[in-house]
Amino acid sequence: MALGDAGARPRCARAGPFTFQYGGRLDGLEISYETWGSREHADANTVLLVHPMTTDCHVTGLAFEQAMGWWEEMVGPGRPVDTERAFVVCPNLLGGCYGTTGPRAPGPDGEPWLGRFPLTTPRDMMRGMKRLLHAIGIQRVARVVGPSMGGMIAWEWATDDGGAGERAHPADAIEAREVVVVAAPPAASALEIGLNYVQREGLALDDAMDAARGDGARPSRKGYGVARAAGMLSYRAPVGLAEKFGREWFSPPGRTLDEPGVFNVESWLKHHGKRLAKRFDPWTYRVYSRAMDLHDVAVGREGESPWAARGNARVLAVGIRSDCLYPAPEVRAGVDALRDAGRDATYAEIDSEHGHDAFLLDTDPLGRILGDWVRD
Repeated sequence: MALGDAGARPRCARAGPFTFQYGGRLDGLEISYETWGSREHADANTVLLVHPMTTDCHVTGLAFEQAMGWWEEMVGPGRPVDTERAFVVCPNLLGGCYGTTGPRAPGPDGEPWLGRFPLTTPRDMMRGMKRLLHAIGIQRVARVVGPSMGGMIAWEWATDDGGAGERAHPADAIEAREVVVVAAPPAASALEIGLNYVQREGLALDDAMDAARGDGARPSRKGYGVARAAGMLSYRAPVGLAEKFGREWFSPPGRTLDEPGVFNVESWLKHHGKRLAKRFDPWTYRVYSRAMDLHDVAVGREGESPWAARGNARVLAVGIRSDCLYPAPEVRAGVDALRDAGRDATYAEIDSEHGHDAFLLDTDPLGRILGDWVRD
């Protein structure tokens, strides 16, 4: 199957030894990825997409054993990321559970890494993407586009200097001409870190139940449901939840505490917890949520402007007015810092009732913003 053929199984590229920001090491990487469109000479039309937390490398179109992709309205022929003009690449990120080396992969002793998997940051994920590009022969990127967790990694692309100084690998020299950050701040806040902690504590409940039972039966998933519920609530705005659910009952209550009834919003949260547990590994959930906690583009980048003065990419950052998880002012702060450092940076904002999830549910305004910025 040639590069650019849609609807295929994700392909896999191999890279050599990899050292993480916090000192962990893998002897080698496997990175799964999908592509759409046709590649031009000198990679002038390569667009790199960075997926959000609980998705994967399948962005658009039908795929093996899957339905449609996670960003159908944004990516495809004639869409804001136009696959008739762009060669689109989306990897499954480092630590993933869809073909990329992650905590279920065998460690040096042949047993799965699990909790021994190296602590991973968005900067590590960016460098992993560079290793993939180098492995498949791409030396430059026209544009990087990332929403949510993908936006954190996009910030790393925006503030990366292309491996200047002590260059550990040829892939480090790969740079992006343009970077689009959607609904992500340049550093995680205390609130965001706390919300991720609550979710991981939910996952730990399952570990405790499985250990206490000790019978090797089907793993517990009640804690996973708690984790997903906390996440889902942080992704939506109060006004959107009120509009969608109000105080309507899914199942009315009885007379006792043992018959409390089920509100529609509770049924929705329970459904999404079960759905995610079937397709997304809890160990990858841990890797990704902690990576987001560790997100801070200033770490390890000293100087008069610790992070904003590095790199040359033209940057667009898009905030969502109703976003409670990554508030729009946090996104805008990154643009202000870039401008103060003399960088070409633009801020735009989506007015939506859907909160953080507007990048998935309200794609028309995002598509217009991207289209106008690309034409400038």
